[in-house]
Amino acid sequence: MDQFERLEDIFKNNNKGMAVAITGQWGIGKTFFWNKFINERAKTEEERKYLPFSITQKYPNLFNKKYAYISLFGVESVADLKTAICTNLSSNHFNESSSKNIETPILLKKFISQFRDIKVSHYGISASARLIESLLFAQVSNAIICFDDFERMSNKLDIKDVMGLANQLKLERNCQVILILDESKTEEKNKEKYAEYKEKLIDETIKITSVEPLIRARAKEENIDEPLINLMVKFANELAIHNFRFFQKVIKLYEQFLEQLPSEVADLTKEIILIRILQGYFIEDFGLTCGLSWNDFTFKMAVRREIAKNNEANQSEKENIKLSKLRNISSSFERDDLWMIEFKKWFEQKDSVNFSGLRELVQSELIYEKNQTIKNKVWDIFERRFNFKVEESDFEYLAGIGRDFINNESLNNVAAAYEFIKKYVEDERKAEQFKQDVLKVIDSDIGKAISRKKEELRLWEYPNNIFYEYIDKLVEEYHSEKSLKEIISYYLQYGSFKSEDDRKELKKFSFNEWFQYLTIDIYNEKFILEKDKTLIACLKLLSNISMKSIVVEVLNKIGEESEFKKRFMQDIIENHLD
Repeated sequence: MDQFERLEDIFKNNNKGMAVAITGQWGIGKTFFWNKFINERAKTEEERKYLPFSITQKYPNLFNKKYAYISLFGVESVADLKTAICTNLSSNHFNESSSKNIETPILLKKFISQFRDIKVSHYGISASARLIESLLFAQVSNAIICFDDFERMSNKLDIKDVMGLANQLKLERNCQVILILDESKTEEKNKEKYAEYKEKLIDETIKITSVEPLIRARAKEENIDEPLINLMVKFANELAIHNFRFFQKVIKLYEQFLEQLPSEVADLTKEIILIRILQGYFIEDFGLTCGLSWNDFTFKMAVRREIAKNNEANQSEKENIKLSKLRNISSSFERDDLWMIEFKKWFEQKDSVNFSGLRELVQSELIYEKNQTIKNKVWDIFERRFNFKVEESDFEYLAGIGRDFINNESLNNVAAAYEFIKKYVEDERKAEQFKQDVLKVIDSDIGKAISRKKEELRLWEYPNNIFYEYIDKLVEEYHSEKSLKEIISYYLQYGSFKSEDDRKELKKFSFNEWFQYLTIDIYNEKFILEKDKTLIACLKLLSNISMKSIVVEVLNKIGEESEFKKRFMQDIIENHLD
């Protein structure tokens, strides 16, 4: 029997006054649990309206009664608490059409707080407006009343008064009282007082010890696949993460990211996306206390740890317990592939969510099942190598996938695979073929290869390797084939060049090409419309990169059209480009 069924069973067996405590650690989802329970019962009540009268009479609904949810945060006295109950009490949380005649009038609810401090006098007798509250509170009976936020309760309100009121509601008013609290976080004096009242007040306790039920409930609402739900549950259990808010963030970002993907996304791709989100939030929330950062998940660090296992003297490289548990959950946590690089970029952006780099990635070949299968097989070989469970045929397989390898892995990992093939495959021609396949991919887009190398070195500080050296030689001979529009569009949009080579390339473009861009092409730029950038702001940016002379020349050319334009352009040059 799960917790939902148990709580429903408690209501079925205790339809009279009772008190139930829902306890658990902070953030584990106690309020979420209760709200989900109560809202599901509301749905059931709605469906029961269409049942025959004979059945509803024979099997009455246990939840067909008034309901109030009370947060103790900000409540400073018992009088305030009673007022909160009166003003929050609805005639029937589950069936809005029933018992409307006994509900506190809405207008009166709104003004109770204003009435309570007003003194009235009649025939010389003074009466406090609190009398109104007393009359209203007298109507409170046979209701479900939930008290929440005990941990945030004001020190002006004594917990024994709350418990006393709860006891009164239970015994004298036939109410079913729900108390939601973290017993360990309650203020020390209140903790003692709660313990005193607990035995005589609390009839049943629902202890939330795991976020699993809430993860499953929330993930199913978002139609997340069952294997991915199981992955989150395993993550929570292995790492003892009892804060449901952590997984709410994960699920929200997963859904946001999935919206950016094409409909044909493979299951393995969905899994690696979820893994990177779990990894990112874990580093963000627990990285400092656990001693883990993105760099601990690189292939280079994995190799160092394997070496350290056989070297007792090297204490500094011993296994991090949390890292070991992450590896047990999925070996994908330790794959420094393009997915990790892109998600690392995203999580390090503090100010705003930017999916542009991620969209480029998901549009690439990584979204297809074939590539994900290749990636899994590659890393399986790498991992089995550490445990002496590989065959020559494994490395022959690697030798045959050079083109796929470089499209899915970092250049550093490609170089490592090349070294393995050279060492372990007897036929030397296969290593050479692998190398040539990789070089063909590099040669097909030299600019991309240069950018990849720079980004890998920036993020991971990899050592030099055969393919980095090859790219270094290409840099000396590389001349960009980019158009002026490609280079300037990027600069005007982001305020920087994609590479330092782009800055150098600007001087090779002719006046006619600049004139074409600044008078025609720039008006078609999407970023001008989307980001509300002005043309003057763009011209000023160009002036800041030593391109003022060409900008002035273009503006003077425009000024030749008429005397008015000449004066207008001169004003722009003198007042906005200096």
